[in-house]
Amino acid sequence: MLVTYDPLMVTASVLVAILASFTGLRLASGLRYLDTPRRKSQIVKAAIALGGGIWSMHFVGMLAVQLPVSINYDALYTLGSVLIAILFTGLSFYLIHFGVRNYVRIIGAGVLTGLGIVSMHYVGMAAIKGNCIVTYSPTGIVLSTAISVLSSIGAFTLAYRKRTLLQLVLGGVVLGVTISGMHYSAMIYTRFMPVQDLIEVAAPLISDGYLALFVAVAAFLICGLFLITAFPLEDIWALEGRLSSSGHAIEEAEIEETNGSVQQTNRLPYELNKTTYFMDVDKIYSIKAEGHYSVLFDGQDSHFCPWPISRIETALEGQNFFTYPPQPYRQSSARQRIPKRKRQRIPGLAGFAGNRRSRQPL
Repeated sequence: MLVTYDPLMVTASVLVAILASFTGLRLASGLRYLDTPRRKSQIVKAAIALGGGIWSMHFVGMLAVQLPVSINYDALYTLGSVLIAILFTGLSFYLIHFGVRNYVRIIGAGVLTGLGIVSMHYVGMAAIKGNCIVTYSPTGIVLSTAISVLSSIGAFTLAYRKRTLLQLVLGGVVLGVTISGMHYSAMIYTRFMPVQDLIEVAAPLISDGYLALFVAVAAFLICGLFLITAFPLEDIWALEGRLSSSGHAIEEAEIEETNGSVQQTNRLPYELNKTTYFMDVDKIYSIKAEGHYSVLFDGQDSHFCPWPISRIETALEGQNFFTYPPQPYRQSSARQRIPKRKRQRIPGLAGFAGNRRSRQPL
């Protein structure tokens, strides 16, 4: 059966995919600085934008197909394809933004997104009903899956390597082209065979051209509205600059434990906006006990540490720290650990000899 494509609809489908990809990646920027409820809310919006964009690209791309027979689409399969796209992209963003972000998680997110694109495509194709039989080539399935997964990994790696506007745009373009490339490479190996007994298919209320235009415009409007709610890039850069200048690790972090025992480490956790980060030990001026938690002082600011001082002492055992005041005069509620190499006066520690520096509240 002869299959042709409307070039304008094909172009529109690619643009929808690129915009949706950029919107999803942009909404996922700066989530480390948000508390958990707001972070989850942004991930939901990013999943809707990217997953909905993947489906919109597929839908417009299918409307671009011109067949010599009449077809229609099953509503249940169509709805299922939308939910699959949103679910897989949501899981991808969740994998990256909850836990220690590393290349393994980024690759995992790329694999999930790639498989989501492929699954959405073939479930959407199963929705085709009418006067044709759709068949698929194993070569096309393998090729489209490889394109989808590998390119998605590349897009996420590019977008999360450095969270600048240029990197986000490039990642969005790569991911958008990936979505489109997967769809049209799969379509090359898809065969539409006419049925022997034609059935009457009701004419659609809206022509394919107007329906494609409606879906594309709706996708653009939704992405535009979502972009307005994204975390401002200027705020992200300011926060990252502040953390980098103070020597803090700015990646999202998890407290590392093995079988409930504390492992020795050269970084300590601290919390900001209900998100856990790590601070290098050599950047810490003093550690003050405050009941069941501690306060880290980096020479400029104080930071809440969820670990008690006893746990910190175990984790820093053998490192270049001493405890003030010395035994047997100290009380557990007032213990402080100070790096021996830092010979400045620590605010609140009367009698500590050394060079004077600016006083900051601990």
